[in-house]
Amino acid sequence: MVTPDYWGARGEAIVRGKSKPLLVWQGIPGETSRVEVRQRGANQSYAQWLGSDEPDDFRVTPPCDRYHPCGSCPLMHLDADGQRDARRELVLYALRNEGLDDVGVNQVVPSPDGEEEFRHVIKLIAGYSDRGRPQLGAPGRFTRRIVPIPECNVVHPALRAVTKAAAHHMIDLDVRPFDGQRGLLRYIHARRSRKTGRILVTLVAKYDTRILYQYAERIALACEDVSGVHLHVNEREDNVIFERDDEGEIRTHRLMGETFLTESLIGVDYHVGPADFFQTNPAMAEVLYDDVIQASEAKDGVPIVDLYSGVGGFALALAGVTGWAVGVEANASAVRRARQAASSGRVPAEFLRSDVADALPALKKRLAKRRPVVIVDPARRGLEAEVALGILSLDPRRIVYVSCSPNSLARDLAKFVGRGWTVRSIQPYDMFPNTPHLELMCVLDPPDGGEAPVGRGPRRRVVVKP
Repeated sequence: MVTPDYWGARGEAIVRGKSKPLLVWQGIPGETSRVEVRQRGANQSYAQWLGSDEPDDFRVTPPCDRYHPCGSCPLMHLDADGQRDARRELVLYALRNEGLDDVGVNQVVPSPDGEEEFRHVIKLIAGYSDRGRPQLGAPGRFTRRIVPIPECNVVHPALRAVTKAAAHHMIDLDVRPFDGQRGLLRYIHARRSRKTGRILVTLVAKYDTRILYQYAERIALACEDVSGVHLHVNEREDNVIFERDDEGEIRTHRLMGETFLTESLIGVDYHVGPADFFQTNPAMAEVLYDDVIQASEAKDGVPIVDLYSGVGGFALALAGVTGWAVGVEANASAVRRARQAASSGRVPAEFLRSDVADALPALKKRLAKRRPVVIVDPARRGLEAEVALGILSLDPRRIVYVSCSPNSLARDLAKFVGRGWTVRSIQPYDMFPNTPHLELMCVLDPPDGGEAPVGRGPRRRVVVKP
């Protein structure tokens, strides 16, 4: 019998050990349970929960028959309240590790679409079953074995239809999975627009060949919501889905149909391409975007700087409020689509294709004495050291930090606090139900309170499209 002490970042309940921790799959901190140790490692061991004489009040039977082999939803053995409590504990734990015990963490905002059918993106890996049969699915827990997920209950039903059609026609056309040495198909990525219902499918393959055009046609004919199919050639030998070229861009080739989807958040349209990042849970993203706008306290004449802006991010959403905003993004295709969206919607926002660290010195000159509101939404690793310093060089009146990682957020917040900034309470969002992942928003105020005169924003520059 063991009693886990705290949550791990991947969703296991962790038992502190004298020599090394024990990670319990399907465990719950504070619940004394019977477990079976399945793997002993040099630094930690893994166990499977078997049962408990006094089950935790939050415990439920996972409503998915692939819960164990798939492993993509490690908190599915908790009800919705238990899941949100676990995620909040992970945030508090990360803050304590950085000495930020006094920072408040609000209750997690629930997903508007609930814990099922909220995902508008699905990523499938191609491979072989134990009997050598081609199949599509998710990589198994602690293994690369493919677990078919035709009835995955966290994705939208229209994407389940795509999954079934893609798996059927892969076998029918003999589209061989890439096994690391031979074969063709590596992954399938599909995104559905919540606004229009249209679906964009991206085939990720080892090379380009005619059979993929037939495969694309079969998928589109089987699923009327599919409005476009693209091909991305990935020659890498590892498991990365999308390969970037020398300029950092993910290249795709249109096999048929539309080139991008239109998604809408708080009345703002975004153009999302076949390999662009956009939130998987648009209903929850809409709540987040609205809260960011409110937290920024943006008003007419206050410059907005949106770092890691993707296909338009918060710059598109706030430019209409303030009269001007600038987004900085390294991905060239995302910048093109952000500019298209700004142009078609007549939004007074400009977008710079640049690494964030490289763009900050020029922005410092343009925004001298203007004290912008800075919004950052970096990748899971958080802010690079030079970016944090560059943000401070802008002398912002406020920073709104959006993060998908409690650990990197806590590390970055500690740096700002060390320079006199004040952290308001952190707001978590249930962006990824059934998992330990979540989205976070934090507002930081400068030592002087951020007071500054308000005037006209910088003149919008005409940027030549790449």
